[in-house]
Amino acid sequence: MMQPDLSFYAAATALAVIAIATVPTVTAFTRRVQNPMPVDEKYRDQDGEATPESTSEFSTKQQKLHVLFWAGIGLGCQIAFSVLVNTSFHDEALSLQNWLTTASWGLLSLQAIAVAANRDSVSAYYQGFALSGASLLVGGALLVQLNVAPSWPAVGTPALVLFTIAAVAAAGLVIASISLPRRPDVFHNGRIVDRMFTVSGYRRLTFDWARTLMSVATEKGDLDLSDLPHLRHTMRPAIQSAQWQPVKAKHSLFKSILKLYGWGIFKQFTTAIANTAVSYLPWWITLRLLETLETREPGEQMGPRLWLLMVWLGVAMLAGALLESWLFWTMITDMYVPIRSQLAAVIFEKAMRRKNVKSASRPRESGNNSDATAQGDATQPAQPTQEQGGDDETGEGDDADDHTSGQKSRQAVINLIGIDAKRVADFSLYQFMIPTSTLQLIISIWFLVYLLGWIPIALGLLSVALIIPLNTIFSKAVFKADKKLMKLRDDKLELVNEALQGIRQVKFSALELQWEKRILSLRQRELNTLWEYFKCNVVLDGCWTAAPILLTLTCLGSYAWLYGELTASVAFVSIGILSTLDFAVSAIPGLIRFSVDCWVSLKRIEGYLDGPELKSTRTYSDRPDIVLESASLAWPVDDEAKTGEADRFVLRDVTLNFPPGELSVISGKTGSGKSLLLAAILGEADLLTGSIHVPAPPTLDDRHDHKANAGNWILPSSVAYVGQIPWIENATLRDNILFGMPFDEDRYEKTLAACALNKDLETLPDGDKTELGVNGVNLSGGQKWRVTIARAVYSRAGILVFDDIFSAVDAHVSRHILENCLDGPLCKGRTRILVTHHVSLVEKHAKFITELVDGSVVFSGLTDQIQDKKVLERIKSIEQPVSEETVDEADAPLKRQNSKLAKKFVEDETREKGSVKARIYGFYIKYSGGWIFWVLLFLIFILFQASSVAQPWVVRLWAGESETSSLFLSARNMLPYSTQQPLLPNGRHHHFEAELSGHGGRGTQFWLSIYAAVCASGVILGVLRFIFVFRATYRASTALFQKILFAVLRAPLRWTDTVPVGRILNRFTADFNAIDSDVPQMGSWFLSTCLHAVGICAASLFVSPLMAPVAAICLGYCAYIGKVYLVAARPAKRLESTAKSPIFDFFGSALTGLTTIRAFDRALPYTQTMYDKIEEYSRCSMNLYLFNRWVGWNMTVAGIIFTVVVAICVLLQTGVDAALAGFVLSFTIQFSHVVLMTVRAYSALELEMNAVERVIEYTEIETEDFSGEKPPAAWPTEGRLEVNDLVVGYAAHLPAVLKGVSFQVNPAERIGVVGRTGAGKSSLTLALFRFLEPRSGSVYVDGLDIFKISLFDLRSRLAIIPQDPVLFSGTIRSNVDPFDDHTDAELHDSLRRVHLVSDSDADSSNISTTGVEPASSSSSTTATATAPKNLNIFHDLTSPISEGGHNLSQGQRQLLCLARAIVSRPKIMVLDEATSAVDMATDALIQRSIRDEFVGSTLIVIAHRLSTIADFDRILVLGDGQVMEFGSPRELWDKEGGVFRSMCDESGESDKLRGVILREEGSERV
Repeated sequence: MMQPDLSFYAAATALAVIAIATVPTVTAFTRRVQNPMPVDEKYRDQDGEATPESTSEFSTKQQKLHVLFWAGIGLGCQIAFSVLVNTSFHDEALSLQNWLTTASWGLLSLQAIAVAANRDSVSAYYQGFALSGASLLVGGALLVQLNVAPSWPAVGTPALVLFTIAAVAAAGLVIASISLPRRPDVFHNGRIVDRMFTVSGYRRLTFDWARTLMSVATEKGDLDLSDLPHLRHTMRPAIQSAQWQPVKAKHSLFKSILKLYGWGIFKQFTTAIANTAVSYLPWWITLRLLETLETREPGEQMGPRLWLLMVWLGVAMLAGALLESWLFWTMITDMYVPIRSQLAAVIFEKAMRRKNVKSASRPRESGNNSDATAQGDATQPAQPTQEQGGDDETGEGDDADDHTSGQKSRQAVINLIGIDAKRVADFSLYQFMIPTSTLQLIISIWFLVYLLGWIPIALGLLSVALIIPLNTIFSKAVFKADKKLMKLRDDKLELVNEALQGIRQVKFSALELQWEKRILSLRQRELNTLWEYFKCNVVLDGCWTAAPILLTLTCLGSYAWLYGELTASVAFVSIGILSTLDFAVSAIPGLIRFSVDCWVSLKRIEGYLDGPELKSTRTYSDRPDIVLESASLAWPVDDEAKTGEADRFVLRDVTLNFPPGELSVISGKTGSGKSLLLAAILGEADLLTGSIHVPAPPTLDDRHDHKANAGNWILPSSVAYVGQIPWIENATLRDNILFGMPFDEDRYEKTLAACALNKDLETLPDGDKTELGVNGVNLSGGQKWRVTIARAVYSRAGILVFDDIFSAVDAHVSRHILENCLDGPLCKGRTRILVTHHVSLVEKHAKFITELVDGSVVFSGLTDQIQDKKVLERIKSIEQPVSEETVDEADAPLKRQNSKLAKKFVEDETREKGSVKARIYGFYIKYSGGWIFWVLLFLIFILFQASSVAQPWVVRLWAGESETSSLFLSARNMLPYSTQQPLLPNGRHHHFEAELSGHGGRGTQFWLSIYAAVCASGVILGVLRFIFVFRATYRASTALFQKILFAVLRAPLRWTDTVPVGRILNRFTADFNAIDSDVPQMGSWFLSTCLHAVGICAASLFVSPLMAPVAAICLGYCAYIGKVYLVAARPAKRLESTAKSPIFDFFGSALTGLTTIRAFDRALPYTQTMYDKIEEYSRCSMNLYLFNRWVGWNMTVAGIIFTVVVAICVLLQTGVDAALAGFVLSFTIQFSHVVLMTVRAYSALELEMNAVERVIEYTEIETEDFSGEKPPAAWPTEGRLEVNDLVVGYAAHLPAVLKGVSFQVNPAERIGVVGRTGAGKSSLTLALFRFLEPRSGSVYVDGLDIFKISLFDLRSRLAIIPQDPVLFSGTIRSNVDPFDDHTDAELHDSLRRVHLVSDSDADSSNISTTGVEPASSSSSTTATATAPKNLNIFHDLTSPISEGGHNLSQGQRQLLCLARAIVSRPKIMVLDEATSAVDMATDALIQRSIRDEFVGSTLIVIAHRLSTIADFDRILVLGDGQVMEFGSPRELWDKEGGVFRSMCDESGESDKLRGVILREEGSERV
């Protein structure tokens, strides 16, 4: 009677586990039989809902039949086998073992029946997985039985056949039971949901569901976003955000992530640990194979045990591949993509709630234009201005520190999504190395001690320890350089972003070269730091290259020295384990770096998320009026406790009651606090004392906008807002007006008419379907204003808040809007609060008026109760003259564009198709060093790979020599492994050395020397590789950045207007980050793995030349798989790149329009739109990673087959010794991994080369022609201008906008240019600066044709002050004198001349002062005399200016731009309504300054108001692109029926204009 053996216990264990697993299946089956539940014909779950089509196509019948078939076959064969064996062997243990297996088959059959009877597809799917696992246990028990059972031939052929069929049936049942599809295809919002949880378990485990989308890519040759499926519900940002809020409220950011993703981390760690343990099995099996070969007699054939080892080798490698694939997939789907998208969503949500802080921080350096100054690096609290950009809507923070909540610019906030969220997500890809590295260390050391003994391992680790100090030093240096690199990249991004935002000013002033130098200077600092990073990495890479070689050399050398031999089984298995050990050790520094990066980014994000939110400063009441009681107001700051009132502009002791349903007017000089008062009404200001009472607005759920109609349209307590700077979205004109409201055609048409937009629609190419560019770049200033006014008027708001809407709107249109809009039927009964300088215009329509002076209310009251006429006259004395450009608004028919082919102003981002073109690689090779350099680099890679092959070949020769000694073999057979006798006595060691020498061996010292020499050459070549690669990267990065910067800065205005800034920034950031880091890494990786794969194939030929066809077939299959993969992966990667830009564009736009969005209560819809964009990006990433996993699995399976085939060939060839077998197997075991890495490296390289492709695309854009004649150094000397028959158009296919314009301007003349909308005024300006090239005609300045001289000389000698002022972050000095050409005294003088500082401050203007009364202050009242004074920052040239100048009011920005022009003193200056946002008194002083300061200069003023140019020398009247009239104001006035005279008569101020023009006594200039 035989005693129970391993196979018996395996069968018993399998039966016990299967019995336990069968219980829930049978219980559920019984419950369903007793209580049958109706099956819903239409499947639905949280992911989506099945359609009738997908439901009808769904079936599991065939798969269930397969399950029953294999279960029946297995059970029948097992019963027959048990009966036959029982009759052949009268052994109770063996008989019991077989019947245990039979019982297991019985339970499997029971489970199979339950699965087949289950009508719930999801339940059957999971039961199928349980059945598959149980079948796997039975199969394993059968393999164990085959391995340890006694003499199988004795049972007879029939029994062997039955056993084999049963084993095959077990395998078939494993596959069949996981072939059940889980559910029918489900859809969300009309689009199919990702099929990971739809397909069968088999297709899911093998990533086979990717083939559906890959087939689409193959058929189309491309992929579109519409082709990509929706994500499952757990990965949708809206659901993630809902999960986030309750968790984050209780925990820190780090703990919140742990709590939300704890299950994902657990799965990741569990899978990683299992994968690590399984990864050692192939080496253990290899050890047993080599031991068998070492003891095999010459000519001995391969026995059953070796065949079983082959089977176990394949099974172990397959299990490892499956675990590794799902480890990485789990990281992507459960950690990386969800964390990235969730953080992006919560950051955006926070931005919608966060305080809208606009203060700037004082730069570290002042008085110069250093990079630090230009970028506004913050170390000190901000010094606010008098009026911090009342309506300039940004989302800036307060501080530049990486660990604080404040962010100093919009771009810094966006970086939290683009950089920091990604860093945190990146760490989730590597955190599994924390447990696996530890486990690898333990298992590797145990395995090596088992093979080599303690002493060789200790000596090997000691040798590696000698490198650790060097590694530590340079790891710190790398970390420091990396941190500095990130900071420089942030600074570069902000600088490039600022240049792009102000590109019009850059071009008008010919500052391209200066900005190019400024950006390149910062880029050079980045590249210098990158080079330092590279140099440190070279040392680290040298250490990492040397460490495994040194470890292997020391361990094997000391082992051979101690024991006098080196057998193949010990040598090659040890080399494999040592490489694993080295990976575990070398991964630790990188893991530490990733951890630190992640922690820094976590703190940055947490600082922002913990930043102050917009707290409720308003008290909601049931009253309809808006009341402020003793309220002291200030612009928001992040930390009110640390910012005293002395450091802030404060509107003090405000008591106002705005009457409901009426028009209220707020007036005051520039910088008096008008916009701050509006911000307080909107809840956007800090309330220091007092209270603000407003009507309670309806919640978003209570609005029911979709049910709105004419009867319930107005919501009395809802708010709409029009800021001082119009905020326009990149959408159609209609969508900008609707702003999410339902379309009511009647109300829409009335709104267009009331806002004087009908005429504009006729001129727009697609009517109201015309797409507007970012910030409305394709609209005029007046049109932008009217669109934003229309948005507020069309809205359902009962409270309308307007900030200075008449400053850029034409006079005729101003009256039209006032009479038909503000006081028209659409606004009657709505509360209207208007900030304006045009008090006389609105006086008769206003019910309430208030005047502000330097942060105090000096007057407020109902207009019909004002007794003192002097008060009203004083208020009107500071008003701003209205504009005079008129628009014909007779009931023009509304132009509708119903065509679906409406042109897009902002074109969709282009994507290349197919593989990256050869010319892109050619360009990269050219820029990175040229062909000779790359040939040399390729040769170094070949030599390095040759050294990598030579190292094990030397070991093969070394071990082969040992094997040839029979005495040595005999001695070796008597020795146990070194764990049993780890240290031999010295005498015995010398005895073996002597024996070896006596048998013709060359000795350990010889082989150690050869091996050391080969290893040293490998280290040297490895270091040379990195040096050459880094050098190539540095050159390519430098050249490509210079070229793209040159092209973008010199691109035509039309290009910069139609390409979103975020799209351009994507090239300068993400793409260059890839070029700087990823492209060289991927290129080096590809060359290494490709040559490694070639080396493995070459090694296999040592077994037999017949392996060549096998290798060719395997490589051919891998090439095919790789091709299929690349066809899908390329467009997916390009989609991912293009899906990223809209996130940043939308975020930036939302931050700019934050005040408007919150005022309209649109934060939630905007958040939902952001969710959609994040999900689009995640869909692209998910499918790209899915393709990656699919190719990984298929490549791995191909590699495993190749490895097993080679191993079988090795064992079948009796002439192959253990040393050669070890050499070949050590390579082929790596084959699957290396081939996979080769394809992955190539695909990664090609995908990263997409960044090079995108950058080169922008280097090849059309640029302006800067060639031409060089004018004299002093040109222009007089300022004479001659325009002769000028014809220009915006594009060759578009009609001309100037049609034969001719006029002459004498030196030092002041010329006013007027005309109605579309007359050609702006086109004339663009033509003078050559933004439009002529079709015919000429323009001469002092006798030189401007179209023949260079653009730089033309634009740098002329000057323009645009209506929309452009300032850059830095200081007052850096904005007035960007390149340090003037003294402080000259700059202070220019500020005085534009009345930003008063003459009384002249003596103290060279020092920083506080508490000085602003220039615009008034001492006419007691209130202002006794109230604390707000400081005037313009006394100090080092006062900070925030990005875009958003901490200044619109008027202050215009005055600062005028000061910049006064400093430069050009001979010809063009002013485009440069003082539209300042009050009348200040404007009058400035006009006097212009006359005084530009006595010798020619002034061309594009006038939107006639009073500005009424006293000019001559006036040019344009109409429809032609000169209608040209002459002195008096000549044109006397021309009855003339265009100018009719414009004056229509202006409403005809008497005043007449007085100015005719110079009547007592008249004064307005």
